Amino acid sequence: MKWEKKKAESFASKINFAKMGGLAPAIAQDRETKDVLMLAFMDKGALVKTLTSGFMHYFSRSRKRIWKKGEESGNVQQVVSVKADCDSDSLLFSVRQKGPACHTGQESCFGEREFDLLALAKLIAERKRGAPTGSYTAKLLSDKRLAIAKVREESEEFIEATEKKGRGERIWEACDLLYHSLALAGACGITPSDINKELKKRHLNRK
Repeated sequence: MKWEKKKAESFASKINFAKMGGLAPAIAQDRETKDVLMLAFMDKGALVKTLTSGFMHYFSRSRKRIWKKGEESGNVQQVVSVKADCDSDSLLFSVRQKGPACHTGQESCFGEREFDLLALAKLIAERKRGAPTGSYTAKLLSDKRLAIAKVREESEEFIEATEKKGRGERIWEACDLLYHSLALAGACGITPSDINKELKKRHLNRK
């Protein structure tokens, strides 16, 4: 998301910064997982800068200046959408987070989230944008034929486990199949957001 300056200034003019002495709380929420990543503050200038640049900018109360998230660490936040609350004095941003959001190295300033299927899907999406040298996930993402072969192999192993093996091995093989299926989806350009939207649509249609 990247707005023209006139549109950004118009939106900013509707925010009640006066309530907190020129500032408004700004919450950054991960677009894919919906986790709250951090809470900081913006003045009008930081908000306009955020909307026109497409990257999160905040106002530092200690340094008394506007700063870009990730300006030193590289862990930037790309803006997807923004909305104000019912009183127009707080802001909620949906963002794509590069790397950890917290200066401690945690994914979120509110603690590390439980690692689940959605977290795995997000990790695979991050590997597609850039991965460490030798990453197996990156190899799958860049070679669709390999990813297809692995899904076929893991499918057979999971079926065999359900027929002949115990619960522990069934769980193990189920995890292998889910991981490789998500990697193949990524290799085909399917994002976690695409999967979430389809699941939501199916759920709503079955009500």
